[in-house]
Amino acid sequence: MTRLNIGVLGIALAGCIASAAWAQEPPKGLTTHELRGRLGPYPVGVNVTLRDYVQFVVGHYFYARRPTDIPLTGQIQGAVVTFKEPGGGVFRLHLVSRDPTSRPPLTFYNSTGLKGTWTQGNKTLPVTLGFDSEYNGPSLTRWYSDVTDEPDAVFETRVRRFIRGAIDGDKAAVASTVSYPLRVNFARRPLTIRTKAQLLAHWDQIFTPRLLARLREAVPHEMFIHEEKVAIGGGEVWFDAKGAVAINVP
Repeated sequence: MTRLNIGVLGIALAGCIASAAWAQEPPKGLTTHELRGRLGPYPVGVNVTLRDYVQFVVGHYFYARRPTDIPLTGQIQGAVVTFKEPGGGVFRLHLVSRDPTSRPPLTFYNSTGLKGTWTQGNKTLPVTLGFDSEYNGPSLTRWYSDVTDEPDAVFETRVRRFIRGAIDGDKAAVASTVSYPLRVNFARRPLTIRTKAQLLAHWDQIFTPRLLARLREAVPHEMFIHEEKVAIGGGEVWFDAKGAVAINVP
């Protein structure tokens, strides 16, 4: 299963992918797309499966704080995308690109995100989504099978405990969700943390305001996987089957 990650590799790669897309026709068949962003003040994720990059097949979305998949029906008309949920919420979105040289028509193949609104009754909130990863075929039934034999919910609970502990300053919770040795990458030099005592001694150096801000935006559900490791956010923290194994301090 090939998973192309856009969020972790960054805007530069996204621009290259988008630019290259105009040079060829999009491939045929099913593709599944993971998007991350915000619905009003809430970090959210969206998972949609498309046929030939232009026909909606199936989808769902979820809030970062609640790993419950909310089913979506959808319609794509050119660059205009509409999603509907059972509770009456409606996403009215349009495809966008960060590449200043981009030319219409935009599709899921050559765009870098979606913007618009979500409306339910009299409530309307802005929506901004960016493509995080893409892979061929339908959505996975077991997301982390390449990483662990645990059920997906058990693995994600550990990741959430790490994130919540870091944000709340719960050092015991974080220490219990680390897979030692933990590699911490700073701008100038790496640091290897081998024990809980070392983690606590370097706590303020590792969990900086910038890292905590990134963790508050993380969506720990259907996370990106690469070489049997799982990433949250833009790759700030990586997890193996036992816990956090690497932290990239921004």
